[in-house]
Amino acid sequence: MKRLVLVFCVLAAMVGCRQTHLTPRQSGDAWEEATKGKRVSYTFEDFIALPGYLNSRDYWRGAALEIRDPAHSRVEILLKEQRGRLYIREQIAMDFPICSGRVGGMETPRGTFRITEKKREKRSTSYGTYVNAAGEFVSGGAVSWRKGPAGTHFQGASMPYWMRFNGAIGMHVGKVLRETDSHGCVRIPEEACSILFDKLAVGSKVTVR
Repeated sequence: MKRLVLVFCVLAAMVGCRQTHLTPRQSGDAWEEATKGKRVSYTFEDFIALPGYLNSRDYWRGAALEIRDPAHSRVEILLKEQRGRLYIREQIAMDFPICSGRVGGMETPRGTFRITEKKREKRSTSYGTYVNAAGEFVSGGAVSWRKGPAGTHFQGASMPYWMRFNGAIGMHVGKVLRETDSHGCVRIPEEACSILFDKLAVGSKVTVR
């Protein structure tokens, strides 16, 4: 019996290396650090059928994620679900949480687009914070066209792993709430966004629906 249990555990571990189920216990950077690299064995179908899937920050990773083929990779952004899905050679490779444009005039437009620009480090030219001459934070909610408090200047928000796909709108690392909150861009947790940046290329298809 002990031997049978041991064999089962080894097989479970081998299967578990194919997918990742990340359970949020914290928010923001602390949550990402605490959950990075944790693995369990779920099929994609079982994963999306889990209770609370739509409200979670969980990831799913499939065997296709081991492939790097930017010419045959694409991403889908699901606005209703607030999820993103990476496809490589038409196989689902990763399902991850996103945060799109807030309702009331800043919604992320639906449609089919192509990535037109990639930058590992980028700052917003419109939204950010007011900082003093030493570069120290003074106040948030800054916009580039409005003068800030005396002695301050505008500093654009950091948007690492930037991937532009529709005018001023792109995918980038940012705070991911389980509701719409951005100014139109698609915010993605850092771990997932770095993977997309590596797997996608200028010209890769982005479908927002």
